[in-house]
Amino acid sequence: MSLATDTELTQAMKIVSCFTDLKELEPLAEAGADEFYTAVGELPAFGSKNLPSTDLAAAIIKTKALGKKISLAVNDLHATATDKQLGAITGRIRDLDKLGVDAFIFSNPYLLELFSGGRKRLRAELHLSSVQPVFNSLSAAFFQRFNISRIILPNQISSHEARKILYFCRTRSIETEIFDYRFFGCAYVNGRCQLHHPIHFTLKSAMLNDSLCHINAKPGGLIKLRNLDIPNRAGELPGIINRIENRFTRRGSPRLSNAATFFDFFASGVQYLKYGTRSDRQEVKVKKVGELRAMIGLAEKLSSSRPRTKASQAFILELAHWNKDGF
Repeated sequence: MSLATDTELTQAMKIVSCFTDLKELEPLAEAGADEFYTAVGELPAFGSKNLPSTDLAAAIIKTKALGKKISLAVNDLHATATDKQLGAITGRIRDLDKLGVDAFIFSNPYLLELFSGGRKRLRAELHLSSVQPVFNSLSAAFFQRFNISRIILPNQISSHEARKILYFCRTRSIETEIFDYRFFGCAYVNGRCQLHHPIHFTLKSAMLNDSLCHINAKPGGLIKLRNLDIPNRAGELPGIINRIENRFTRRGSPRLSNAATFFDFFASGVQYLKYGTRSDRQEVKVKKVGELRAMIGLAEKLSSSRPRTKASQAFILELAHWNKDGF
């Protein structure tokens, strides 16, 4: 049986790390980040914590000095703007393109169309955001018309479901990227999900620092059941409660996103692994990027010495014993 590295892997997987402060760049690079991405408040982006706009030019210079690339997220799918505001947004994007941003992460087809061809085409690459989710190869083909160089896959899709997308991208030299399954808040999020915005739901009491889709409950505090009133199935109750609490709180990842899924994406040749929790503190970001580098290293080591199935099994067992130190 041939090894995964012989049959599928084409290049080493690289890490794309978020940042929101200039001071984070050098420590993240030392921890193993190969590329960086951020967002600024003046441009409509999905998420809350951003890099100050006044620091963006310096960030571009610093990433170049570190020998890294920098991407900018302009990926809020629901952004609204007047003609005047839209003109300011597109003008700012062009200015940043001239300053040296390596890629813009877009979700809006209008912006993709505007900047993908003709005299208005940007120097920078165009990446398709995961919040404009591509769930099949037909969607990938639709967005290919905008000259995108990378598709960031949505967290909801499994490696098996993505196999035709990956084949499509591989045969057309389109890069692919996934979010890390352990260090991202919600594996179901996409640009059409509005549950995280309080204006879209009504409660009798406010949920401070929280959202409807992720209730800030302590482990064991969401569901109170003493027994499962089904003959011969009482032993299943702890597992059922655990799965429900994992889905509705911030504890861990749902079953779709796990070590097996990551290894399958890795072995299928996905080139980039993204860590995207911009709200994390600097020391947490550095710690997490270091763990991503170690995780990729483990997958590479196992894949180089074992058949894919055996390598996957060993990877899953090893990851099950990692100490995440509360992350």
